[in-house]
Amino acid sequence: MTRLLGGGPFGRELPRPQWTVALLWVVGMLLWVASGAAVVACAFLVPKDFPLASWVVVTAALLAGLVLGALAVGLALVLKYEFSTAVSAKLLERTVRDTLQKRVDVAPTSSDAGAVLHEEVVSLLSEIMENTLLDEPEKGAKRQFAKRHRQQALRREIEALIKAAKYREAHERLEEFRHRYAGDPQVSEMEAKLSEALRQHEQAEIANVTEQVQRYMGLGLWERAMEMARGLAEQFPENPDSARLPETVRLEQEASRRQEQQRLYREIEHQVARKHWRQAQRTAETLMENHPDSPEAGRLRDQVEELRRNAAIAERKEWEARIAEHIQTGRHREAYDLAVELMDKYPDSPQAEEIRKRLDQFKARAGILE
Repeated sequence: MTRLLGGGPFGRELPRPQWTVALLWVVGMLLWVASGAAVVACAFLVPKDFPLASWVVVTAALLAGLVLGALAVGLALVLKYEFSTAVSAKLLERTVRDTLQKRVDVAPTSSDAGAVLHEEVVSLLSEIMENTLLDEPEKGAKRQFAKRHRQQALRREIEALIKAAKYREAHERLEEFRHRYAGDPQVSEMEAKLSEALRQHEQAEIANVTEQVQRYMGLGLWERAMEMARGLAEQFPENPDSARLPETVRLEQEASRRQEQQRLYREIEHQVARKHWRQAQRTAETLMENHPDSPEAGRLRDQVEELRRNAAIAERKEWEARIAEHIQTGRHREAYDLAVELMDKYPDSPQAEEIRKRLDQFKARAGILE
């Protein structure tokens, strides 16, 4: 009865004319019934000598009843059709509004996705304009066509999102497609496309990050390499390549550290063999500072004092030689300054004792007066 009278779910938003339609429908039917009954009555009850003028009046009244009945029924059908058209327009208006709002919330930035959105909106607006001119069978066919069109438009949008590498948005739209068109075989097809795109993205991302990690390891930037490796492992925890990358960085760093320790220790041995005591001391201090827990640092702790003594002796001999050179070339002021510096740094050395004995001589040559 609700459908017959033009009711529906939009009664609170649109005026519902069902009572007017019902009243017009009843009035029209009553007028037709009354006119029919009057025709039957005239045929059987009116005498043959009934005046002609009276027949004209009766005939006019019957025609008026039939016409008025037809007008009432026609007006009821017009009101019902107008309400049905308004409901369809309202429904499509709401669909357009919801669609636009949804695209605002999750708006693809690619040109392909934007073209899909434009196409779907144009389709909906065209449907609003055309729907008012169709009867019920045509409306049904149109709705089926529009449904298929929206279905394909949504599929193209999902494919555009996958192509643009917007996988989260594509997944959300795919879930919407599944909800709207449950059981459609296209759902499985698009799921396969999305899964394949994700797999390729995962492989490309892992290869890219692994290459960057190797580059950082080559430069000795171990902290940055470990940070990127751990981030990749957290992003793809189920992938074995990304999961073992932090351990690979740790092992490479340990191997590099061992190579550095061994290299420094061999360098110290080479410098000691050549009696380059000052260089050997600096190298030993670097090794012990950077790798205090290494076996090489443990072996050096018993030798470092001897290295320092030999380095000090070598430095004093160098200063003694420079002082002698300044004296020979007549640069007595520079010789005096070096002698004072040597006494201050190594006051208990034999060189300092010798300089103290000759300090007056150094002053006199340098022209320094008491």
